[in-house]
Amino acid sequence: MLQTNLPNNELLTPFEKGNGNQTCTYQECIAFYKQLDAQFEEAKLLSYGTTSAGKPIHLLVLSKDKTFEPAQIRKQNKCIYLINNGIHPGEPDGIDASMMLARDVLTKKEMNALLDHAVIIIIPVYNISGMLNRTSYSRANQNGPESYGFRGTAQNYDLNRDFVKCDSYETQTFTEIFRTWQPEIFVDTHVSNGADYQYTMTLIPTQPDKLQPILASYQEKHCCLIYMLP
Repeated sequence: MLQTNLPNNELLTPFEKGNGNQTCTYQECIAFYKQLDAQFEEAKLLSYGTTSAGKPIHLLVLSKDKTFEPAQIRKQNKCIYLINNGIHPGEPDGIDASMMLARDVLTKKEMNALLDHAVIIIIPVYNISGMLNRTSYSRANQNGPESYGFRGTAQNYDLNRDFVKCDSYETQTFTEIFRTWQPEIFVDTHVSNGADYQYTMTLIPTQPDKLQPILASYQEKHCCLIYMLP
């Protein structure tokens, strides 16, 4: 059930407990999501396939009416919103932010309203072997956190270059998740590797000549206005 009176120290993430320069370990991350699964009926933690670390990829499903089957969700005409984290575990912002988002959706009434017309599904960590390969020195231009994961997998794949080839175990498992859930919206969290961008968000659309003509026309006339959000 929705809970709004949690003790201050309950369900705080390692980032929140630290001084702003920490990110969770893989073990801490999965333990956090397992706690959400155990504590809230609206949350269910699933697992799919395998990875180069020999571990499955987890998927947290947040559903207000406790429906956790994709086919049933689509019959309810609800939007499925997929967030993928840790494709490059050295860029851990999304990992920590998604932990806090999931908790807040389950514990805050104003956030719980997001589930009125949508089901949020979250991959806590995509590149598990990269997150387990934790150091403080593999991203020299990045200011923090104190320690973090590695860009490549145990097989040294950059998963952001493997969505078409599907050479890695991780991508094959991700494809299973994506085909099963068929999300309307997909967000893959990245950060800037130390660069200081003046924009909060940048939209990078495909080339117009690769789109259906109506979509291409709409993009040319309207999307140019939101390519960069201040």
